[in-house]
Amino acid sequence: MGIGNGQQLLSHTLKDTLPSTPTESASSSYNSNSTSLNRLYNYPPSYSIAADLFMRHNDPTSPLLRAKQSRSYTSPGWQNPSSTRSTNPPITHRPRNVSFDIPSAPILPLTRSRTMESRNQVAEDLVDRFSLGNSPASSGILSNLLKLQTSTQISSDGGSINDSSGGVTIHDLTKEGQRNDEEVARSIERRSTITNIAEALLHQDYFILLSKAMVLFGAPTHRLENNMNRASVALGVDASFAFLPGLILVSFGDEDTHTSETHIIKADPSFDMYKLDRVNDISKQVIYGQIGVEDAYDEIEILLESPPLYPWWMDIIIYSVSSFLICPLAFGGGWIDGLVSGLLGLVVGSLQQLSRRIFNYSTVFEVTAAVICSFIATALHRHICYTSVVLSSVYNLLPGLIFATSVMELASRNINSGVIRMGYALVLSFMFGFGLTFGSQLWRNLNDFNGPVDTSKCHPVDPLWFLLLLPLLSISYNINLQSHPRQWPLMIFLGAVGFATSFYTSKHYDETTSAAMSAFTLALVGNLYSRITHRTSFAATMSAVMILVPGALGVRGVYDALLHAGKGSTLAFEMVIMPLSISVGLFMATLLIYPTGKRRTALLAF
Repeated sequence: MGIGNGQQLLSHTLKDTLPSTPTESASSSYNSNSTSLNRLYNYPPSYSIAADLFMRHNDPTSPLLRAKQSRSYTSPGWQNPSSTRSTNPPITHRPRNVSFDIPSAPILPLTRSRTMESRNQVAEDLVDRFSLGNSPASSGILSNLLKLQTSTQISSDGGSINDSSGGVTIHDLTKEGQRNDEEVARSIERRSTITNIAEALLHQDYFILLSKAMVLFGAPTHRLENNMNRASVALGVDASFAFLPGLILVSFGDEDTHTSETHIIKADPSFDMYKLDRVNDISKQVIYGQIGVEDAYDEIEILLESPPLYPWWMDIIIYSVSSFLICPLAFGGGWIDGLVSGLLGLVVGSLQQLSRRIFNYSTVFEVTAAVICSFIATALHRHICYTSVVLSSVYNLLPGLIFATSVMELASRNINSGVIRMGYALVLSFMFGFGLTFGSQLWRNLNDFNGPVDTSKCHPVDPLWFLLLLPLLSISYNINLQSHPRQWPLMIFLGAVGFATSFYTSKHYDETTSAAMSAFTLALVGNLYSRITHRTSFAATMSAVMILVPGALGVRGVYDALLHAGKGSTLAFEMVIMPLSISVGLFMATLLIYPTGKRRTALLAF
């Protein structure tokens, strides 16, 4: 019996087996979208397609393929003499070695799509797909399992169709040979299904691991969703991604069963530029078919389990060195101010390592670090430049980069992630501002000092020293970003380009214009390098942006607002306008070099 003929028989059987009730006219015209059969038969509104398919396969009282109370059809147009109902009109016979039973109970249509007619069509397609084994090889896990169960039930029937003349089988093979053929076919079908499911699971695990690695290693969050969607399309996987700060949502769809499988992964973002570069290379190789998905999964798993490139005690030293270098470079401090900032930075780095090991202390780490630095700086205010020392000692903790990232996400329409990150940066700024104010007021109260802090001790160093201090600061940032030494030359060069542009443009333009021009210049050079060499320049651009980002602006605004009245009105403007200028410069440079992005691989750039 042909598959098309079987569908027509199934349709006629549904119409013939509907009960004769006052609603008979409605049930006979359900295809015209007049009345819902679900309402006629009191079907629950929360009816699930996947649950219906499982129920019809597993419930012995209402199967799709066989039933205890069923009518067996041997050939199209054959009529049972004992039947009181009229049978279907004769249909042209096309012999097939397929037999199945039509259940006596009516198969209710599933609710799907906009109108009842289209819902019935979707339901009919689903039933035909799983009852007759027509699901494609690229189906999802659930559809493969259902197809395997369907083929098993079909083969267990014996494959014989009773002839209308006396029950003679139409097979030429013996029963023993037929049984062996069925076992071989069933084994092949089982292995094929296992292979399809294993491949689907491997692709899902690969994309979950790839998403987690991208977040953990510091990929640009405002482009991460688009990059992962491109990668899934390139591999032919129906997947969608959503990224929030600290959370990843990955959903895999199955068109055959109209179901989806959603995974929620917790991943705290951090920076590891060397591993991020490796993960990006692995993703490219998978898309271009240079390595298999299984090998790529193993390599990413090794990267996730491998220790950091630099030990933990190196972070403490880097905090001290960067605080010493940033004081004369960014805040106009002198050599003595830099030494005091370096010592306070050593204390801050030690406190951060303590906060990573003690959870309860991590909740007050920023406040205590700001209180200690402000208290000591206020005590030494007659000998140092107070503002330079206070801000440079906690510079590594300031939320300048978080502000810039949140503005980029909001500009790229990632509203949820951008708003969350912006709120976190604001709260962090107020925590630092409160800690600096509290530490200063604490020393004043203990020493009965009510006068203003002496700010006349600020003596900047000669700008020629910047030629030596800037590469050292860039190296300290490179170590903090966990970048490999072979990545350092480009990172140092882009840092110098951005700083030089900012240094000279600030003499002729205001701060916002200078910041936008500096960000545009360094991003333009970095994207040109990436375009020519086909190597990512994101790590170098990140290091240069960290030098440009005015991380102290938000904290300085909060601090001034708490100390002096009337400063709070300009606080929001100071916090947002500078990161916005830098974001505009980075976006314009990327648009100029990559106007349409990349076709297949991820665009790892700002």
